[in-house]
Amino acid sequence: MQEILSLVLGQLRNIWRFRWIALGIAWLIAVVGWLYVYSLPDQYSSSARVHIDTKSAIDPLLKGMAITPNTDQQVSLLIRTVLSRPHLRDIARSTGLDLRVTTPEQEQALIQGLQRRLTLKNSGGDADLYTISYTSSQPKLAQSVVQAVMSIMTTMDLSNKNSGNTTQAVSFLNKEVDKYKQKLNQTEQTLAQFKKNHAELMPGTNDYVSQVQKLNTDIDSIQDKLATARDRKANILEQMRSGGSGHASVPPAQSQQVQSIDKQLDAEQQKLSQLLTRYTPKHPDVIDAKRRIADLKQRRKDMLARLRSHPGEIQAPSGASSSGGGNGATLSDQLNNTKVQISTLESSLQRKQDQLKKLQAGADSMNDAQAKLAELSRNYQVTRDQYEKLLSRLYSARLSTDVQNSSNALQFRVIDPPEVPAEPSGPKRLILMVMALIGAIGAGLAFAWFLAQIRPVFSSRRDLTEATGFPVIGAVSLALSPAQRADRRRSMLVFVVCCLSLLVGFAAALVLLPVGVQWVPNIVSGQVL
Repeated sequence: MQEILSLVLGQLRNIWRFRWIALGIAWLIAVVGWLYVYSLPDQYSSSARVHIDTKSAIDPLLKGMAITPNTDQQVSLLIRTVLSRPHLRDIARSTGLDLRVTTPEQEQALIQGLQRRLTLKNSGGDADLYTISYTSSQPKLAQSVVQAVMSIMTTMDLSNKNSGNTTQAVSFLNKEVDKYKQKLNQTEQTLAQFKKNHAELMPGTNDYVSQVQKLNTDIDSIQDKLATARDRKANILEQMRSGGSGHASVPPAQSQQVQSIDKQLDAEQQKLSQLLTRYTPKHPDVIDAKRRIADLKQRRKDMLARLRSHPGEIQAPSGASSSGGGNGATLSDQLNNTKVQISTLESSLQRKQDQLKKLQAGADSMNDAQAKLAELSRNYQVTRDQYEKLLSRLYSARLSTDVQNSSNALQFRVIDPPEVPAEPSGPKRLILMVMALIGAIGAGLAFAWFLAQIRPVFSSRRDLTEATGFPVIGAVSLALSPAQRADRRRSMLVFVVCCLSLLVGFAAALVLLPVGVQWVPNIVSGQVL
């Protein structure tokens, strides 16, 4: 820190040696800067505020149904169009700015000047308020340029700029809808003809798996009934051989206990058959029905085993006679009925087995037919979905076209019309003069520092030691006489007065600002914008 402070003090001492030159440079640059500020012409800014109505009551109603015009994009396009070169050329022609233009280079400079001074921006946020402003050295000209911009904006029509694109979209969608409509008709006809030609293989309420499952269930049920009937026949024959005596007058299979279970089993078998016509074998109701059937079969098996080991528990069914006189005729009738029942069950079993074999033999054909049907159905569904999407887009495009044709153009409402400015808006001469003063002081200090660098001196023993590499044994201070000290004080006082005079000159320049602005441009040549 001490080294930095020593370095700064050393630089300041070197600059102090050229203080009068620095002050002269500051005075010269300050005066030139102030005169230049005086020579700057007054700038007049004229502005207007316009409300561009971009809201439409129909937009919320058609949200999601039609593509409504993007008014924000229309406004952005309007601003870029107004500030385009052709319109700026028209503005220059209508306001007389091009009267002095004789070459393409001058026209290019004129257009660039218009682009630089003309601003059109949103000043109201969501309120859609736009400010148009232009700055010129002539008040009437500034107002004329803003008025010309407003005239161009209000005469432009952007409502149907996209009508051509929308019409092309509608035409393209019409062609695509017609093409997919033909494809849809073809796929419908192909699918209908295939179902007609393979009606017997088409899956309905009973598909292949359900039919096989139902046949297997029916076969199991018939086999159970057939086994029961055969047991009954064997018991009847055994009774007939034994003369119909003893407790076994009613066989266990014909007992009231077993017949009650058989009735429940038949009811559950019929219920399972009905469920298989509506559901797949993995349906919870089908699984539950199979479980109940298995439980009933196990109960029947256990009941038969129990009755065979304990004939005394056999309960005769209602209507059965156990008297000895009519027992032979009853057993004979029961035997005939049982034989008829066995024959009927065997025929039913054979028929069901034949149906199962036929169904299994046609399994490959049915699988091929169902695979082909799935493919045709998939193609039909894809074509139908695409057709419906295109049809929906077509209706949306037609509705969008109607909205664009019926919607109004952007509505312009002038909030603040342009006026001829009475007071100049620039330049900010006070700020410019302060900047000129600061720049002049900085330039003087910089020039003094430059002279100190090219004409260096040793201001301390340390500087001499560092420069020569030799130690300095001692230093002799300058002893000033009273007269010399008085001269130095007078010189310091004069310098301070001259520095203060620079500030006084700045104050005088500010006081004479109105006069200087009026007279200096007539003396110093300047370009009037």
